[in-house]
Amino acid sequence: MKIIAKLMFSLIVIDAFFAGSVLLLPSILDIGTSAIDMLPIVMVITAAAAAALALIVILTVIRPLKSLMIGAAQVSRGNYNRSIHRGEISKSRLKSASEMSRTVLAFEMMRRKILELEKDLHSSIKSKTRDNERFNDELVEKEKVLQRTNAQLVGQSMDLQQINKELTSKNKELTETNAKLEKLDKMKTDFILIAAHELRTPIQPIMSAVHLAEKGLISSEEAWKQIASESKRLSNVANYILDVGKIESGTFTYDKKPLRIKQLIESISTATSKLATEDGVISVKIDLEGEDVTIVADKERILQAVANIIHNAVKFAKDGVITLRTRADYDRGLVEIKIIDNGPGVPSEILPVLFNKFVTKTMENERGTGLGLFITKNIIEAHGGTIEAKNNADGNKGATFTITLPIHAQKVPSRMV
Repeated sequence: MKIIAKLMFSLIVIDAFFAGSVLLLPSILDIGTSAIDMLPIVMVITAAAAAALALIVILTVIRPLKSLMIGAAQVSRGNYNRSIHRGEISKSRLKSASEMSRTVLAFEMMRRKILELEKDLHSSIKSKTRDNERFNDELVEKEKVLQRTNAQLVGQSMDLQQINKELTSKNKELTETNAKLEKLDKMKTDFILIAAHELRTPIQPIMSAVHLAEKGLISSEEAWKQIASESKRLSNVANYILDVGKIESGTFTYDKKPLRIKQLIESISTATSKLATEDGVISVKIDLEGEDVTIVADKERILQAVANIIHNAVKFAKDGVITLRTRADYDRGLVEIKIIDNGPGVPSEILPVLFNKFVTKTMENERGTGLGLFITKNIIEAHGGTIEAKNNADGNKGATFTITLPIHAQKVPSRMV
């Protein structure tokens, strides 16, 4: 309303000025001045009045409006630093200002408030940003601590897994060791029982022969014969026990040298040409096939191995023949020695375990240590050979033991035969 009042006041002033000019015009004309001469004066006065009115309009309306438009444009661009009024804005000044000036001042107050709020907001954002950064730093540090802790836990877990694996392995080893110890303990117990039985078996006839001879119930010659026979049996049992102990302790020694098969078979034939049994005589037949070959062997040990098989066959055969047959297999580089008897054969229940310790089943009231074939198998395998047993097929009685030994030299000059 104040700006309208100012404009009305300006128009009244200009009207009064024109009215005064009109009233003064006749007086001026009366003194002899012409109208044409007065016209410039009137125009100057009119222009001055119009200029005054324009100045009033500029000062009261256009200038504040322009400042308001410029400020609004800056604010719309987000620039709150452009001021449209300088100086302090008080309540009294705001009340005394015109509508346009009051609008400008109100806009300026709004701009300053927004600027203040923006500063507060920026300060709050910076504070929150610093808090967030600090919080992030703390999180990063805690994450590092967690990573280190996790790495330690992983390491400890791996250590525990390794310890558990080692404990499992040790437990397995202990279980296997206990099983072996139990097996060895059982074998030791069985060995002691069998050894005691086999050692006692020949002692009883010896003591009986001595007792009968003392009473004159048998002649000294008969007593000595029985004592000699049972002493030999006792010596064999003792030798078997000693040999098994050496085999299992790894002290069973060998003196290996080049040996011709024909020479070996001749030695076997000489030692076992005729073997007497209670019911008849067993003869040994030699059947050599092919040329003579040489092996590397301990002659005495091989003789011991073959003799064990022959003596074992004698227990089964009665008034029969035991055949020794050799054959050189040049393709495989082996020589075969077969010991064939015509007895009843090996019982089927013991054939799969025939070469184990303490396996025995003879025709003489189950007598026997069950160690001879175990020793034979170890001797043959120590020479790089193999041994197997099977009952004869095609209706033939008896069993066949097959020994294979590596050939050292396939042919031997005739002068060495």
